[in-house]
Amino acid sequence: MVINKHLDPMYRFNDSKIKEMIPKSIIKEIYRKNTHVKQGITRIEESSKMKFPEYYVEPFLPISSTSLEKGNIGALFARTIPVHNKINQNIQIIIQLSAPLVAFGLKGTIQAILAHEFLHYVEFIRKFKKMDILSDEISGTLFESQFADAERIFKPRLIFKYGNKSPQIIRHLKEKFQNHSVDEKLNNKTNKLWIKKRLPLLSISPTDNRTRLPVEALINSKFDEIIIERIKELENIAKKSKK
Repeated sequence: MVINKHLDPMYRFNDSKIKEMIPKSIIKEIYRKNTHVKQGITRIEESSKMKFPEYYVEPFLPISSTSLEKGNIGALFARTIPVHNKINQNIQIIIQLSAPLVAFGLKGTIQAILAHEFLHYVEFIRKFKKMDILSDEISGTLFESQFADAERIFKPRLIFKYGNKSPQIIRHLKEKFQNHSVDEKLNNKTNKLWIKKRLPLLSISPTDNRTRLPVEALINSKFDEIIIERIKELENIAKKSKK
């Protein structure tokens, strides 16, 4: 996928085959609830003073194979994915939202997941600019977005600290991601109204959930300068807090 500045978040639903696979009522709900997504993005940008990356809604629900083996739903409601643009030989970062998240997620849940992925996005830029990744990941593969929370250098309170919506975003993150899990209501609805209805799934194994990123493409990549400057500020704050 090549990202452009005018990516239609709903472009995947223009496919007639997709329309045949998903009930019209659910597709209608996804279009309606996309307003919650847009509102959440606006709040994230206002509270972080950084621009949210391009995103799109994926009609197939990505499912983690390893989670399924344990008897869990294993739904990957959203992913932050670095994409190798082979034409321009650079890396672009896009956020993929699953159809069930938008269709069944409460407003606060959607906002929390958007904020969670935004943290991954900022961390990706930090790692890419500093080439702060393992050598075997540079030469081979790099996990898309499954950074452990403990691995992130920036806490939510350092990212979301502007405007009157910041406390709400931080609260939603804490409430919706307790014990590193997602809202149970969303899990239950997805299981009942999507998985058991045999709506489209995309099984992803640990090997599949990687993307190849050539070193040359990382070097050629240009990321949002405002975010890069903010990262520098946050790194200085992080250093001072350790002293």
